[in-house]
Amino acid sequence: MAVPVCAADFAVRIAGVNRVGLQVSNYGFFGNSFGSRSPSFEFPLGKGYEHLSRAGLWVGARALDENGVFTGVSAAIVDNSQGSSGPAETEFTPLKGTLTERSRIQNAARYSPDAVSDQDLIAEYADTPAKPSSGFQREPHRPMHLRITQRTLGFTLQAADAFVVSSFTIHNDGPALQDVWVGLYAQIVSGNREAYSTWPPSAGSGPGSWYYKTYFEYDTTHAMVAERYCRALPIFEGCIVAYCPPWAGLQYLRSISHTPATPRAVHRWWVWSPGDTTRDEDVERYRLMSGGGAPNPELCPFDGSCSPIQLLSVGPFPRIEAGDSLVVDFAWVGGDDRARLTDYADYAAFAASIDYHLPSPPPSPRVRIEADDSRATIWWDDSPEFASDPTSPAPGGRDFEGYRLYLGLDRERPGLIAQYDLPDTTGFNTGLTRALAPQPLVADGITYRYRHEVTNLKNGFRYFGAITSYDTGDPGTPPLESGLGQNKFAVVPNARAGELGRVTVYPNPYRVDAAWDAGASSRRHYVWFAGLPARCTIRVYTLSGDLVYESAFDGSRYHGESASGLYDPVRDRDIQAPSQSGGAFAWDLITARGQAAATGLYVWSVEDRDTGAMSRGKLLLVKSDRE
Repeated sequence: MAVPVCAADFAVRIAGVNRVGLQVSNYGFFGNSFGSRSPSFEFPLGKGYEHLSRAGLWVGARALDENGVFTGVSAAIVDNSQGSSGPAETEFTPLKGTLTERSRIQNAARYSPDAVSDQDLIAEYADTPAKPSSGFQREPHRPMHLRITQRTLGFTLQAADAFVVSSFTIHNDGPALQDVWVGLYAQIVSGNREAYSTWPPSAGSGPGSWYYKTYFEYDTTHAMVAERYCRALPIFEGCIVAYCPPWAGLQYLRSISHTPATPRAVHRWWVWSPGDTTRDEDVERYRLMSGGGAPNPELCPFDGSCSPIQLLSVGPFPRIEAGDSLVVDFAWVGGDDRARLTDYADYAAFAASIDYHLPSPPPSPRVRIEADDSRATIWWDDSPEFASDPTSPAPGGRDFEGYRLYLGLDRERPGLIAQYDLPDTTGFNTGLTRALAPQPLVADGITYRYRHEVTNLKNGFRYFGAITSYDTGDPGTPPLESGLGQNKFAVVPNARAGELGRVTVYPNPYRVDAAWDAGASSRRHYVWFAGLPARCTIRVYTLSGDLVYESAFDGSRYHGESASGLYDPVRDRDIQAPSQSGGAFAWDLITARGQAAATGLYVWSVEDRDTGAMSRGKLLLVKSDRE
């Protein structure tokens, strides 16, 4: 029996190497119950479209303990309230204090030859010792001596960048189990996180209650629950899909058993109702997993009363002997539309059929970005040129061909701005020497040999970009390209410290509708102080001289953390902090008292902390209907 562990051993991570952002844990719980604005199941990552409140593993079986034969279900989640704590809900206990990360990307910090995907997140937990759940249950937890190895797999390959795999290896550390079922309980419900000024979402914020605007269907061909945002009938004309366009899916992929089995996928759903006595005992939950219980309702009505809970399970596996194990895999799938959801589900099933041995293009290079006035300089290293692909017929497996550079205002799809490739028989044969820097840049132990300067950029705007690598391809097969998610970056052009010779504030006047504003919350808005000294103090006053705001600025350390609309480490999981020029500061228009600044004329001052020089000016704020 496992030794109890302390609460500090419960850990979560965001799987975010591709276009899916999924919170995973080391205790079988998925999502975050909307307890924070970090990704729960966000797709596309960085766009603010959420598709999951919470989910968790269920394992049911006919088991044996010292008190005799019983029907048990060990669950990571049951019906409970919004914002409820995953560690309190789960009946599983972590066996290790964190999640282990490894990657098959050869120049990644966590590279491992044992990795399966571009981001493996591995956890191990058990249903012993007996752990009570905070959810609504009528009986104490009765362990079945299960030990779970959970692997989360994410790929940046374009064909696979819209799904994440959850693979569960269920080890039986107790007596033989019979008629085993494995499933995922999931509250899949889509919406636009950025439309809510307060969080968790509430009926009085943004477009109203989150949970009652959903349409779903069960795709028997793909064993997948497919869901999208929908506000009202008729479907789809009344859905107002532009508010949250993507689809989300939960898909059963495969199972591997040591004993003969012909498992089937079963989909059940019910209306979320904590305290309902029809699901508060293991025998009732087992009946649902195995396809019994009350029949599925025909349709979730759009009357503000239906918040569906999905249960996708697979079984029965007739017997798991003591010491044996069972593997069951699911996928969290995103799609820009229903057809693309199906495409990615097809590829996820294909990936499972080949044991996730997906093609591996050369890794993306390591990058460094420098921001300047209306321009950005992109540096990258040559590590992809020495990567080896064991499946390639090229000598030594080295099939690198070239680089592609992307940059633009579109966060998800920045445009192609340049391409460099080897002067051979493949591609444009531009040669790599055109991108070689006259003098390499050495920083943080990395030698950056290539550089590309982009000009005519708009100051104050966030530009998103990436550099990918691609291989030579094979006869009949186009070249494979690494994913944007491997080194995706953000950069904000602005003048360097002291470069302008004067301090400016823009836009001025500010009408609370700047093109870079993000979301409905006033705390996502900001104005720029530009042309700043390298070290200074920024102050904002009312016309009567009352101090409204004050901040110390150090350009060598500033990355935009002063304005959540510019960079929020909780939400912005697809990028690192944006590269800055060192001469500009974003004020989020929040006063020292934590309140949104009111409409009016303000006086600002900037004091150079090295010379004592002062700059002064005025700023006009004009509120709008967006506030």
